[in-house]
Amino acid sequence: MSATNSISDLAAALQTITDSIATVSTSLKVVVEEMQKQQQVPVAESDELAPFHAWLQVELTPHFGTKGAKLISNQLNISRQKGDYRFFIPVYKKLVGEDLQKRQLLKTISAVYRYKFGNRYDRSALRSEIKYAKACPECGALAQVLVNRLMAEGLWK
Repeated sequence: MSATNSISDLAAALQTITDSIATVSTSLKVVVEEMQKQQQVPVAESDELAPFHAWLQVELTPHFGTKGAKLISNQLNISRQKGDYRFFIPVYKKLVGEDLQKRQLLKTISAVYRYKFGNRYDRSALRSEIKYAKACPECGALAQVLVNRLMAEGLWK
């Protein structure tokens, strides 16, 4: 009978180990899924921002292409969320290179975005920057379109 008791004890121990492995495996799957979600970090966009970002992408597509317009919109949104527009700097390096006209366009786009979503105390300097961009013969048309949007929203007086 002692052999039977040892076999049943071994079977019980094996069952406990199997259950423990299953629990650890399930927990590990949850942890891996969470880590994958954190690495992907989707850009959260509220219902209020979605129409503006869609409109912005449409306006920027002729100047930067579809991928460039989406990149600009997403980076501006990330910068707004983090409260630091230095996260927008890589866009200059990726899309502009040595093209001064596109650089000025990005500066204007960033200024309008910060004017709309940023700190109201910074608006005076941004307003001046946007006003001078409107006078530029190359990028003035886009700046005027962006200002018209701000006017329609009652943000530009």
